[in-house]
Amino acid sequence: MNAGYVRLSRDDDKKNYVSIENQKLIINQYAAEHGEVIDRWYEDDGVSGYIFDRPGFQELMAALEKDIDTVYVKDFSRLGRHNAKVLLLLDEFQERGKHLIVIDDNYDSMDSSDDTIGIKTWFNERYVKDTSKKIKRAIGARQKEGTLMTQPPFGYRRNEKDKSLLEIVPREAEYVKLVYDLYIAGSGYRKIANHLTDQGVPTPSMVRHERELEEGHITKRAIAARWSDSMIKDLLDNDFYVGTFRLRKRARNTVHGKDKRVPKEEQCIFENHHPAIIDKATFQLVQELKEKRNRTNYRGSRGEWIGSEIPNPFGSVLFCKDCGKRLTPIKRDRRKYYICTTYNTKGRRYCSKAHLIEEADLMEDVLTYIKMCRNALCEVIVTYDMKDFEADQKSVEEHKEELQNSITETKEQLKVLFKQKVRDLANAPGNEDIINESYDSLQQDIMSQIHGLEMQLSELKTTTLETPEVKDKLQNALAVVDKIIAGGILDRRDIELLIDRIVVDEDGFPEIRLKYGLSRLITYSPAEEMNRRENTIIYTAMKLVMEDDRGYTSAKFLSEHLTELGYKKSKHSVLPYIELMKEFGILEAAENPLKPYTIVKSREEIASIMATFHSDMASDSSNDSISEHSLHGIANDRRHA
Repeated sequence: MNAGYVRLSRDDDKKNYVSIENQKLIINQYAAEHGEVIDRWYEDDGVSGYIFDRPGFQELMAALEKDIDTVYVKDFSRLGRHNAKVLLLLDEFQERGKHLIVIDDNYDSMDSSDDTIGIKTWFNERYVKDTSKKIKRAIGARQKEGTLMTQPPFGYRRNEKDKSLLEIVPREAEYVKLVYDLYIAGSGYRKIANHLTDQGVPTPSMVRHERELEEGHITKRAIAARWSDSMIKDLLDNDFYVGTFRLRKRARNTVHGKDKRVPKEEQCIFENHHPAIIDKATFQLVQELKEKRNRTNYRGSRGEWIGSEIPNPFGSVLFCKDCGKRLTPIKRDRRKYYICTTYNTKGRRYCSKAHLIEEADLMEDVLTYIKMCRNALCEVIVTYDMKDFEADQKSVEEHKEELQNSITETKEQLKVLFKQKVRDLANAPGNEDIINESYDSLQQDIMSQIHGLEMQLSELKTTTLETPEVKDKLQNALAVVDKIIAGGILDRRDIELLIDRIVVDEDGFPEIRLKYGLSRLITYSPAEEMNRRENTIIYTAMKLVMEDDRGYTSAKFLSEHLTELGYKKSKHSVLPYIELMKEFGILEAAENPLKPYTIVKSREEIASIMATFHSDMASDSSNDSISEHSLHGIANDRRHA
């Protein structure tokens, strides 16, 4: 049985253009002249000859195993334009004992004496490669000039009158901004994708399809009905949204080869090329967040749906000081806390303390610290230069060295512990269980310390401080600080932009580390600040008692007046202050519930006690100590304060 194979592709220019029908006509005429008839046709229309994975060609090769004896083609270029593969194909026909006739090139597989076949097939391949080079050169020139017309991403479209101009599509731009806001707020790719799908937001392929239909184009591209993780990632990765036009992001080394990513320094980049949807500060923050989440294995705020209040604004920056793991949010008696994940899931054997801290306390600590840093931050921005940058780098290196030394020393302690355990087991073989249990607990504590130190060192190695653009970031940080001071609260964006890491100790006190080296500007102790605030309230409560002419007081009276002065409203919160005034001898408990506490000292005596107390407060502040009458000198962690 005789078969004819015809092919047409984009490789052919107008001069060498031969249609499918003309090829069939030439083959039919040749077969008729030799007394043959073409029984079956195989064709590939619009497929490059450089590749051999063509539908029609594959069907032909499969049919050679069955009933095809002779194959007719117009010339070698119709068979293929890859030199080596065409020569191998000719050998395959001969090995199978099949007859191949190439009309224009006078080739017959039954007579393979032609020595110019290799030259002909090589020339056909060079034609494709030369064409590819010309196209790549033309595209490359337009890429360097920034005039290459590309498909704009979701959120943009080309101007109807001037296709070289890009304009923002307002509705799509709002969705892009929403994606960035949700990611900063703590949501991950999957949660954002599901939210957009549930809200009926059209996917980028839907938008492109609608646009093509409006322009009268018929497209066969696949249309995604749902948003996917990769779509969200592409939106967050694409600096097109800050006005940057980036060309030659991918390129191929061979004809019809696979595209490979081009290094950024070799790409064609045009800043401020078109209107931006996302500001550069927000885009940079998102890039830092992505890197940070990959590094710390952050998986978004769990258990919350988009649109509700995010209950754990500190979730991505809060860590246990001992084991280095994250603190996870919990609720107790309608109050929000963070607790060590290791302690919460595995128990005290793996992390000895809960490292519990209330969200309200943490928010107050961070706000106080940020307010303290405000003026220092202004001074840094004014005086910052590359000398400061080099000093920051040196300081970070010194901190790294200190951590590495601590890790080495702690590991030595672990070795000593192992040796001592072996000795004790040898000396008291009957007490193995007790010895093992005792040493396992000690071993676990030391391992937790090592892990915590290693986590700090890892974080320090990847800090974003060491960049020449620090001053620009400091300017942005100052704007955030001023916004926080004006509003009196931090949102998730503020926390991510300003706070690098918060480590909570076993007593529930945080060590706050701000970005851009700000933490080295001001020394701040939450425990000392807490005592200062509490001592101020105690002093104010004594003053209220001194000025009370009734001769008695109550928790309700003190609570109401302290609330009027701006302190937290709670009748129970004043009870520790009353107990302290009882210790000072200012108050005594009475049997009358309407007059529960009798004022037993005169105004002059109370004033004298207040003066002494105020003097102690000032002394404690200067000596970094805690007064014996301070509430936090009595309680050893903030949860009992």
